Amino acid sequence: MNLKYKSEDQELYFISSESGMHQLWKYNASKGRKVQLTRSDQNVKNYWLEKEHVTVAVDYHGNERNQFHVMDGDDMKPLAENPDYFHHYGEYDDGQNIYTMVRNHHESSSFDLCIVHGKGAFKVLETFDGPIRFIHELSPDRVLLSRDVDNIDEALLIYDLDEGSTEAVALPEARFASFKFHDDRCLCLTDMEDGYMNVHEINIEDGSHHRLTSFQWDIEHFKVSGDRSEAILSCNENGHSVLYRMDLRSLETEKLTAIQEGVVHSLDYGEGRELFLIHSSVDQPHRICRHSLETGETETVLGNTGETSEVLWQMSSYRSFDGLEVPYFIYESDAEEKKAVIHIHGGPESQARPEFNALYYDLNRAGIQVVVPNIRGSKGYGRAYLEADDKKKRLDAMKDVIELRRHLIDDDIAPESRISVMGRSYGGLMTLLLVTHHPELWASAVDIVGISHLRTFLEHTPPWRRALRAAEYGSIEEAGAFLDDISPLPRSGDISIPLMVFHSHHDARVPYSESVQIVEALKENDQYVGFTAYENEGHTYMHQENIDDMNSQILEFLNRTL
Repeated sequence: MNLKYKSEDQELYFISSESGMHQLWKYNASKGRKVQLTRSDQNVKNYWLEKEHVTVAVDYHGNERNQFHVMDGDDMKPLAENPDYFHHYGEYDDGQNIYTMVRNHHESSSFDLCIVHGKGAFKVLETFDGPIRFIHELSPDRVLLSRDVDNIDEALLIYDLDEGSTEAVALPEARFASFKFHDDRCLCLTDMEDGYMNVHEINIEDGSHHRLTSFQWDIEHFKVSGDRSEAILSCNENGHSVLYRMDLRSLETEKLTAIQEGVVHSLDYGEGRELFLIHSSVDQPHRICRHSLETGETETVLGNTGETSEVLWQMSSYRSFDGLEVPYFIYESDAEEKKAVIHIHGGPESQARPEFNALYYDLNRAGIQVVVPNIRGSKGYGRAYLEADDKKKRLDAMKDVIELRRHLIDDDIAPESRISVMGRSYGGLMTLLLVTHHPELWASAVDIVGISHLRTFLEHTPPWRRALRAAEYGSIEEAGAFLDDISPLPRSGDISIPLMVFHSHHDARVPYSESVQIVEALKENDQYVGFTAYENEGHTYMHQENIDDMNSQILEFLNRTL
């Protein structure tokens, strides 16, 4: 993950879990030498290449409260280390040895814009009531910030350091990403015109803007060349990554043939006319590739050593209860006894992609067909689709899964008695909704770090996240009765199938108590439930031994219950 090329040293940096934990590595392409740079007892979450050193972010057991360290040579010295705070990187001034960053206390909804001297001394410039993100320094006394409006959209702000004042940029609230500033131009990805993430040129001062691309899909990666003459775009076309080269003068785009299918997770320019990218597909584990823009050839530079066999799979879609076309992909099996598990992704503003997933691969090798839908509310299909499950439309997304089950039965993909459901995070909530509202439909279910009651989730999630999530689910004040009525926990007595639950003690997004309360309710009713809680994980599992343990338990459970 997170590929970056440092041209001064002609070295490629990336984060890898090869050691069993996420650590920072580098690779010298000319010498073919790979070196592990960090050996932290916690996972490395991110890093930034400065001129003379590397800034590294680690957290404690996945709690997402990134603590910053400076790595100069083999030494890692603390820079921003206060375990009660989340730290968010902004910008580094190597001339003054000063960082600009944002922090917020884990129990507060306030966010501090700070400068931090290289020795770790903090100075708070301004405190904002709600989540902000540092984007760019416009001048020595003015910085561009974004403020979260809801869980999707942001508003752009200019903060004047001398006056201590904030003014709004005259642009619509929208999704923004990948800002590029050069030659008095500001380019970025935004969906403010048509609901799809396209390249725009925007004027921060007067709010004027011009769309430079017109894809009817989301652009997810936008890298500008060193001479600023061109950019590489990675476009998410129905889950697949498709690469384009864009001339920044003529604005013409040219499709590249670097990959045929799958997902580009990260990319960067290398030397001359070459690209480095991290790629995977359903049966191709993550690898680093080098692509020549001159010859069109692509070669694997670094990859996993284990052998994988070909997976029979396809992209497809079905019509839901209201005529909405819902995309999905399926790992097919030629086993004599047909059986399937539907896996629902998290978010809900996320998307299932045809990337390598070890659990899906292992289930498929065991003869279980894995069916992965992008139900309404998923990103990647435009603004209307993204908002189609908001608030009181929540159960429409649940109906999408029920219609998918009917589609699998009608198309003879699996018999009605051999279909299970599972999901992670929001997908865990959807799983619990399905087995409490319609328990008769499923052979078994797996809930991973899922929400069991929307009211208690909103009550216990960090204060700054509460308002953002309420925009998706509805607030307790306005929709409390609805949240109580549909939530799985009050209906837990209706679960009549085997259920497995996984959670972790340091989850910063879905409180650990969400799983505890539904497991306890099921045990009180003498219902079948298995529960595994990992002591050293957060919302996203990062220790390979825990991932392997969970995957093996799920495989055994589904083999037994299907």
